[in-house]
Amino acid sequence: MQMPIDMKDEINELRARLQCLEDREELRALVARYGRAVDDRDWESLADQYTPDAIFDSVGEPAVGTDAIIEYYKERTSAYAASYHYPHSHEITFNDDGTAAGVVCAHAELTIEGETVFVALRYLDDYRLVEGRWRFFEREARILYVLKLSELPTGFGDRMRIRWPGVAPQPAQIGADIASGRTPEPR
Repeated sequence: MQMPIDMKDEINELRARLQCLEDREELRALVARYGRAVDDRDWESLADQYTPDAIFDSVGEPAVGTDAIIEYYKERTSAYAASYHYPHSHEITFNDDGTAAGVVCAHAELTIEGETVFVALRYLDDYRLVEGRWRFFEREARILYVLKLSELPTGFGDRMRIRWPGVAPQPAQIGADIASGRTPEPR
């Protein structure tokens, strides 16, 4: 029995919608695996989450390529006795060219120099399909605050709320600028 043409169109539309849902769930799982790989120092798993030509931009200069990205993480996490990264919301946009972009609101807890530091940040992500799997092509971390627990009650409202231990305070990279009312734009 042959289906009417309009039924074929409906089935194709349903297939496309189902694929979109599956892709969305795979991207959410990618973000969850990222935090676990960083916290477990599982560099092989972390490298597998990036495209070979990926870019990671956070503290310092951007790292380009998986080898440079993993070296960045090894160096950065060597200063942490422990870390715990956890994503909150994850907005995903699928592009017409088969790529995707995302904004992930997240927190991290890091133990640096014997003190726990709390980090609130957003990841601005670009994703690519490589060999049938979604991976990070570009990941940029923008920081709302880096504060010790004792600093949270008063420091969160301070414009200079990025306070890495041993480094001069810096202004927030996202969120309303308390002094001017300006909100930096995402890229």
